[in-house]
Amino acid sequence: MKQITLSIAITVLTIAGTAQTGEMPQAPNYEAAGWNTWLLDNPQQIKIAAPPAAAQSKTELKTIEERMGKLDEKKRAAIKYWDAGAPAYRWNQIIPGLIAQKMEVQLRMPGAWMNIAMYDATILAWKEKLKYKRTRPQLKALVNAPLTYSYPCEHSVTSAAAAYVLAYFFPEKADSILQMAHAASQSRIDAGVQFPSDVEAGWKLGQEVAMEIIAKAKKDGSATVWDGKMNKDPKKWTGTYPMGITLVSYVPIVIRSADQFRPGPPPDFENEMKEMKNFKQTFKSRALAYYWASTGESWTELAGQKMFEYRMSDDAPAVARIYTVLTTAYHDAAIAIMDAKYAYWGIRPNQYDTTYTPLISTPPFPGYPSGHAAGAATSAAVLEYFFPADAKQFQQLAKDCADSRFYAGIHFRTDNETALVMGTSLGKYIVETWMKR
Repeated sequence: MKQITLSIAITVLTIAGTAQTGEMPQAPNYEAAGWNTWLLDNPQQIKIAAPPAAAQSKTELKTIEERMGKLDEKKRAAIKYWDAGAPAYRWNQIIPGLIAQKMEVQLRMPGAWMNIAMYDATILAWKEKLKYKRTRPQLKALVNAPLTYSYPCEHSVTSAAAAYVLAYFFPEKADSILQMAHAASQSRIDAGVQFPSDVEAGWKLGQEVAMEIIAKAKKDGSATVWDGKMNKDPKKWTGTYPMGITLVSYVPIVIRSADQFRPGPPPDFENEMKEMKNFKQTFKSRALAYYWASTGESWTELAGQKMFEYRMSDDAPAVARIYTVLTTAYHDAAIAIMDAKYAYWGIRPNQYDTTYTPLISTPPFPGYPSGHAAGAATSAAVLEYFFPADAKQFQQLAKDCADSRFYAGIHFRTDNETALVMGTSLGKYIVETWMKR
């Protein structure tokens, strides 16, 4: 894979050195037109009609000018909001709030399905852009116009793909989600960077892709009902309800099976229990324990931060790919983690020694391996691939996350160390598998 920063630099230099001929240069990010989609069975069958002829484009141009002359503060605010970052950026900010209101959906990892839909739709949009090469409206836009071809609109294809998938997962919010997506599309017309027909075509493309992704999501294995079988061994974890036990039956998106990265069995925790009881808390250890216990979307937020730092906003396919690989990796990691937990029913510290009181509440599922640590290591491995210069930062964050679970008193050290190895291997496998496709 080319260095991201080098790719962006070449794009800028190429555009800067091209005369204003009325036709967009074929910048390096058009390589995305040759990328493969991930979950579409027959992507070649999802197409849009050719853009309107010159006469209709002139009519559309007048419509845009009229709208731009009547913009109120609310519409101007919408333009600024949706123009921040690449098209996928805002939707990855929006989804945590939806999940927080409906936690029972969280185990299905709707962010992964949303990002896959946005990614596959964006790749198809890039193929169409390169096919038709329609220039953007020749107006004084209210934002910096993307340097890509205009048809179809990348914000519209992304918004439609995201909104329909989210409407499936959060049906009670469907109307407001779709209204938000339409507002995102309209903001590009109001900003003077898209024709109405660009938006219409993008929406149609995104919707078609979303319908296929939703069909896949409906078969993700989440309908499996727990058979009620519970561990009876007092030397292992027990509880009233084993949260996440049905995840073992979920269908992975990239890894071959739930047990592909299953580690060996845990040891006896006698010595580790002594270590935990003798551990002396510090301000830092408490801070780390509380921070990682309360944070939920830090890795997605960190990915967005890195995209801004590396000025990737104009490369919608690259941004969509990073978000998608990251969230898909976490989807499959969750399945693999729960497979290992319920293969061994690893006991928790407060059950191993009932006189021990942890710093925070112990989650209602087995301890070995640590889900936080494995998820962090998985995420760190993915981000390290795309942002290799920041590898040490990601690795340290993963270690901090793992250590925090020991500090919190809810995981033995082996839970965390095993999870870091497991998550790193899983993350590397997923990103390398994706990039070879």
